[in-house]
Amino acid sequence: MPVDKFGRRRDTVVQENVSSDVLFTQMDDYFIRRDGSNTAIGSINMTGNTLTNMSEPVHSHDAASKLYVDQRSGGTDKVSRSGDSMQGDLDMGGYKISGLNTSLPPRHTDAVCWSKR
Repeated sequence: MPVDKFGRRRDTVVQENVSSDVLFTQMDDYFIRRDGSNTAIGSINMTGNTLTNMSEPVHSHDAASKLYVDQRSGGTDKVSRSGDSMQGDLDMGGYKISGLNTSLPPRHTDAVCWSKR
């Protein structure tokens, strides 16, 4: 049984005027409900505001917090461009390493260019 905002029984849909621009029955078209019972269509401009207290993503299209992304992408699964170390083999997948110095490397374990230019 539908009720209005005061708990009174409503047998028919009445268009109450909530503001000068939006009717009560149109609110789902203009506002995202906090209980998740309606969905947003189109982009949401946060105008510089942030989303907070997000849960961990479940689906590939879910939003993720900075903490979640930092924990998943930091450390073991990426090599820093500014210098890093790694353990295990590196499979280049048919690609090459370029830009090696053509002079002898300072340590015997450093990569070396096979030919001088």
